[in-house]
Amino acid sequence: MPLKSSIIPKRRLPLEPIVNTNRKKERLKLTPEQIFNIYLECNAPEAPVKTILERYGLRPWDLIAIRKKVKAAALDALAHPGKRGRKRHAIPVEQYHQVSKELDETKDALAAVGHELSLLKKRTS
Repeated sequence: MPLKSSIIPKRRLPLEPIVNTNRKKERLKLTPEQIFNIYLECNAPEAPVKTILERYGLRPWDLIAIRKKVKAAALDALAHPGKRGRKRHAIPVEQYHQVSKELDETKDALAAVGHELSLLKKRTS
């Protein structure tokens, strides 16, 4: 039985690729260090700010927000200077007593070894 050409569906052309019609560009996930480098690059004299921001998918108001954060962080760091040296850590009482006991045992052992050493020196001399 011959098939009619009208019954057999014709193969359709592949669909055109879907193009993102949304005007918003995909944003890159930037690290704080990268954001600070963008800030420094944009603050350089005669820097092409618009092209720098476009390179990273940012807008001018993003730069304004970055500048505000940098200013706030700088003011906070200048207003509350940290103490130098190690930060103090809270140690549980049990751990303190255990370490203190180990220290006492070590001191006693060292004193015993020192005493034995002095006795040996006396015997040899």
